[in-house]
Amino acid sequence: MLLDTYQSEQRFWLTTIFGSTSDGDLQAFRGDFVVKEGELKEAAGKRNPPIALLKQAAILADADKILMIAGNFPSIDALPEFIERFDASLADGCKPVFFVDDIPDHSVVEVNGHDYALIHFREGMAWNELMELFYVEKSDLKGMNAEDKVKVLHDAGKDFKPNYPRKDLDEVLASKTGVKREAWGAV
Repeated sequence: MLLDTYQSEQRFWLTTIFGSTSDGDLQAFRGDFVVKEGELKEAAGKRNPPIALLKQAAILADADKILMIAGNFPSIDALPEFIERFDASLADGCKPVFFVDDIPDHSVVEVNGHDYALIHFREGMAWNELMELFYVEKSDLKGMNAEDKVKVLHDAGKDFKPNYPRKDLDEVLASKTGVKREAWGAV
């Protein structure tokens, strides 16, 4: 399975869930997903922390394709790296949804036949925002295992048609604001 490959490549930085859906045909992951690895320190046999992360990622995949991927990019600068490394692994019909901290507004960027929804994001949890975007209520997920919840979001998102302005990737990259996510939580 594709997610097993990513796990063996150490692409899971923090794992909230990782496993098969109840039907066994698909695998789901939630956590922080490494887009670009840190430099390898050969003497220590370890890597530096990742250079680019998809935080709070939700991924559903079959044996060889990503069916759904969503999460938070702290900077739009990580998107070209994601496209270079993972666009070929996206299934037909996959519509990546990325909540991005440092873009001024929502947009859709088309790359190789995939519409990437880029959503201006300053606070909150990507999972909760995704549920709201796909009109999934918490009661819709009650009693399910964590992997099946990801599948429910995938199914709900199949008809997602973002009504955001279409932009060129270079235009979105040039619009970077440099704004950082607002800190929240316990002090």
